[in-house]
Amino acid sequence: GVDVPDSCFVPRPPALCAGCPHRGFFYELGKRKDTVMIGDIGCYALGGSAPLNAKDLAVCMGSAFSVAHGFSHGLQLSDQKKRVVACMGDSTFFHTGINSLTEVAYNGSNAICVILDNRITGMTGHQDNPGTGYNIKGEPATLIDVETVVKALGIKNVRTVNPLDLKAMKETLDWAFAIEDEPSVIITKRPCVLKKFSKEDKAQFNLDKTPCVVDRDTCIGCKKCLSTGCPTLRYDSENKKSSIVQADCVGCTVCMQVCPVQAISRKGDK
Repeated sequence: GVDVPDSCFVPRPPALCAGCPHRGFFYELGKRKDTVMIGDIGCYALGGSAPLNAKDLAVCMGSAFSVAHGFSHGLQLSDQKKRVVACMGDSTFFHTGINSLTEVAYNGSNAICVILDNRITGMTGHQDNPGTGYNIKGEPATLIDVETVVKALGIKNVRTVNPLDLKAMKETLDWAFAIEDEPSVIITKRPCVLKKFSKEDKAQFNLDKTPCVVDRDTCIGCKKCLSTGCPTLRYDSENKKSSIVQADCVGCTVCMQVCPVQAISRKGDK
């Protein structure tokens, strides 16, 4: 192996995988002030770890939207100017989350409910679910569309977004935060980076995995890229430069989008 100086390692707790589609959502959500962030049971629980810090609490599987409903009413009664955002994965939504969202729709609140659709059951071993188009045996099955179900429950304010597009993700959160008197649902749609992509995934998404690289001459050592929590990033504290482990990077481009001096690009683009 290659000896790497200790100065190049970035201390971090367990993190979302390199290229995880949830990273862009949690990066943008974590910047919101006066927000109560409610999570659920899944790999996306790691969105609450530093440096993303985008989760305040979680109770049990499928409860996030119900908890958000209660919190939003409580905050309104106490005149606290805070918004409540709750998230759960697509498989959790189909498992018990539909009941939770039904409560929000039926009783009414201004909770912002986010369904993190990575088109697989990520936490327990990549089992298919009703939203993947395949059954547990891997055979073609009826695909139950998340957005269609959400609208059928009576939610009027629904948007689907690519969470790795940070500008679109921010604009979508802005849209939801501006809806002050009724619930809204955001569906982030992007396959899990560890998933064996189906033909439907390949047809619907740009799954280019060309890694990103840092131009050390352009890098100013601001560490903004490190705030994404991506485990492929390294920082040389002696030379004050970032770098990316090429073997691990899958080119999600989140770090590239946050770099203020455009020091990061896809390999071969510069």
